[in-house]
Amino acid sequence: MLVKRLEKDARVSQLFDTDLSPVQQYLFKRLKIEPANKVEVEYDENTFRIIGITNIEEDTCTPPPFSILYFDIHYDLDSNQIRQIRVRYEGEQDVFFEGDEESIIKKFHEYVVNKNPDILVSSRDNYNSTLFYDLITKMNAVGFDIGREPSAPGKTNKATVKGRICLESRSFHTNLDLAGLIERARFGFLQLGLAARYGINRLIDSRNCYTLIQKGFVIPNSHNRVHEPIRTVEVINAKDKAGMIFSPSVGLHENVVVLDYENEYANLIIKHNLSPETISGSSNPDINTKEPGLLPIVLDSVLKRRIYFKNLQKSFSVKSNEWLWCQQCIDSLKGILVGLYGTTGSFWNRFANVLVFEEINRLARDVLIKTKDIVQEHGFELLYADTDSVFLMKDGAPIEEYENVAKILSKEIGLPISIEQHYKFLVLLPLEASERMEALKHYFGMTQSGEIIARGIEIRRHDAPNFIKEFQTELLYTLFDCNNSAEVLSKGYENALLLVTKTIDKVMTGEIQSQDLVVTKVLGQNIDKYKSLFPHVSYTFPAESTAIELIARKCPFSVPSPSPYHFVIK
Repeated sequence: MLVKRLEKDARVSQLFDTDLSPVQQYLFKRLKIEPANKVEVEYDENTFRIIGITNIEEDTCTPPPFSILYFDIHYDLDSNQIRQIRVRYEGEQDVFFEGDEESIIKKFHEYVVNKNPDILVSSRDNYNSTLFYDLITKMNAVGFDIGREPSAPGKTNKATVKGRICLESRSFHTNLDLAGLIERARFGFLQLGLAARYGINRLIDSRNCYTLIQKGFVIPNSHNRVHEPIRTVEVINAKDKAGMIFSPSVGLHENVVVLDYENEYANLIIKHNLSPETISGSSNPDINTKEPGLLPIVLDSVLKRRIYFKNLQKSFSVKSNEWLWCQQCIDSLKGILVGLYGTTGSFWNRFANVLVFEEINRLARDVLIKTKDIVQEHGFELLYADTDSVFLMKDGAPIEEYENVAKILSKEIGLPISIEQHYKFLVLLPLEASERMEALKHYFGMTQSGEIIARGIEIRRHDAPNFIKEFQTELLYTLFDCNNSAEVLSKGYENALLLVTKTIDKVMTGEIQSQDLVVTKVLGQNIDKYKSLFPHVSYTFPAESTAIELIARKCPFSVPSPSPYHFVIK
């Protein structure tokens, strides 16, 4: 109340540190330890008080040891009674609790107590609405508590589930990316629940605030933002440009290597000390390089941690639990790195400066132009380039020659670059609507090791039927089962046409299993919230009934999971 009154007081120019949440105030100023870290706790058994907490630095990391139980609640909206609770513990099969409400609650309580999970994950709709809180209230009313410790009677918030973490899941069928979530929590200096719900901008804002507070700064309120200076239209038109792309050379190519600038934008930010407070000026930004800015400091820690996990992953067998855990961390940290760049000029960024965003893109464009000049000087043809990746070809060139030009690029430009792929054959595709125009990020090919890599075609789509994916995979292997590009255009092409003919015959004679022709679609919200009647949401349902009930009664769909609704269209 005092803060609200001060905001309206004419004598108060600006307030600081007032829009940080109580959780942030505690973590930033008192605890000062990243959430989900291992700690050593000194505890007084007589007074039941924590005397001290010390962070434990780990030389090695292990996958999160927490067990997870997923659950979803189905209510009868007319009677306000629970009709069903669906649960799944770790990788076990789904279990359904049905019957009258009291028996459902009892079975659910017994299941939770028996499995004793560390984390409870409710479906998104249950968590955001009052359904989850209603369940806790109903359980308390009949004397059941799913916490590890008894909760205070009469309270209905999620804190009543003592000893367990309660989270939401975006998909009931997809395992929670727990390792990635932990990385988000560590970065944002937030508890797991907030890290799961916060968007990337709020996550970055939280880390920025923590970093500044540790340096002795106070935090201005988020509504006092000036993220872009006043400039002429001419200046904006000249400066406001994104990354650069060299259009692909459509067609079949042989002996192609893809070079990739590793974490290019992150390295540019650190190398040139690009940060909201280090850049000023509207036409030719002045960069203060005396001491590292906020953005390089925050980004450097994320970049080093991602490199750590990439190196650690190499010590594990592919697809093992440890390997997958490392991949979750790598993907999560990559999303943070991209967000750190992408939000530099965003209005919703408390410390945004559009000039930083524009300068990063300008430097990236310069890198790509220099790259083009260097590779062409050494006799390579630039087939395609997209921001930080370049596709090179040189007839008969051994891999050592590609490695040599990569070393030259790294030395001349001052950024790390590596060979991402070495294709035996590569096809760069035109637009489906017009063969005269090139399509970006649409290609397929076979590497020297025999691996098929595709982008932008059905084999990469999550909703494509298994039949299409399997057919395309076999088709590409058949097409590229050749020694050179000339054979691909003759023998490979003929064999591919023969495979197409045989596959059509299988379809016409009904040899293909119906489940392999299924197209899947995932809806992120209730059906009645869609305004446009897309094919997969073209059925209209009365508002008074739940979507799940109506799907079961009226839709020719198979519905394996609710919230978000996952339709299988046959």
